[in-house]
Amino acid sequence: MDAEGLCDDDDAIEDLEFDAARYARKAPFPWFGGKSKAAPLVWRLLGDVEHYVEPFAGSLAVLLNRPHPCNRPYHSETVNDADALLVNAWRGIQFAPDAVAEAASWPVTEACKSARQIALLRWRETEAKERIAGDPQFFDAEMAGWWLWDVAVQIGAFTGDGAWTADPVTGRIMKLPRAARREPGVARQVPHLSDDGKGVAGPTLRALGVADRDFPDADDFHPITMPRLRWWMRLLSARLRHVRICNGDWSRVCTTGAMHTLSVRTGGMCGVFLDPPYDNAERAKGIYSADDGSVAAACRAWAIKAGKDPRNRIVLAGYDVEHRELLEHGWREYEWYERDGLLTGGINKASGPRERLWASPHCLLPDTQPEQLGLF
Repeated sequence: MDAEGLCDDDDAIEDLEFDAARYARKAPFPWFGGKSKAAPLVWRLLGDVEHYVEPFAGSLAVLLNRPHPCNRPYHSETVNDADALLVNAWRGIQFAPDAVAEAASWPVTEACKSARQIALLRWRETEAKERIAGDPQFFDAEMAGWWLWDVAVQIGAFTGDGAWTADPVTGRIMKLPRAARREPGVARQVPHLSDDGKGVAGPTLRALGVADRDFPDADDFHPITMPRLRWWMRLLSARLRHVRICNGDWSRVCTTGAMHTLSVRTGGMCGVFLDPPYDNAERAKGIYSADDGSVAAACRAWAIKAGKDPRNRIVLAGYDVEHRELLEHGWREYEWYERDGLLTGGINKASGPRERLWASPHCLLPDTQPEQLGLF
């Protein structure tokens, strides 16, 4: 798959040097605890399963880094996340990539950052939670693009524990009284300034050139919607074309009905990758918009039971001390961490070497599985 097949603006992207295979595997936003470096090991443990389930979608790092061809007949993929804003972003990319690109392509502006965060938090509380979960075709492309942009310019933008909101009548920004802070608020912080940009604000997306002042009619002004970003959104849309995206509690996609009942999958294998928020005792709180550090224990209990089924291959991620109970039930433990910056692997560099994957008894042995290529 090349850029020409994904974008009508051929002249604007004729200089693209993007690697389609790389960007089809890359989430357009930064994410704490992303598992892109762990993905090769996860897939060697799971193998080319007929159905893949990712109950804690996040940045979809493992799904997007799947080495097997996507969109195949009689193979399916299901992902889920509790965060309505995140699910709306993925659903928007899936169904309206151009509109999402238009909303996400914006200069890094502090005032816009706060205003968009306030609008998104209010939209999440008044409409998104119910409609995203209740209507499989509902999404808002503009909100999806705003969310991608805000996450790129401020880490931890949507915890909702800030002190600022907008007056619903005048629209003016206002500080919430301490007694009224049950309403989600934003933190008025400067945008993330310590690097050259992340996600949809990343440096490789920039369109070069502004016309020389002596030639005001020249056509080399770059558009506000960067062609490379539009191309990236279309590429991800193609990858997600047949992925089923759910929004709600993780356990809803881990039932027998969700995992094993499709007739085309009779006798097939189901692979599950569990990456719950790590236990509250093991890391900082308030990192994610939908954050519950107690769910790791529930995942472990489910995994012990479901791992006994020979039709299931389950991989559970966590810190070294979290899930050692699994070893008593025939699971295997693997260290995978590769030091590569703040957002890779764990919450920080110090905790990274503690990262582990636990493989259920019916997972494959990773040393016997060859690398497979051919995403598209």
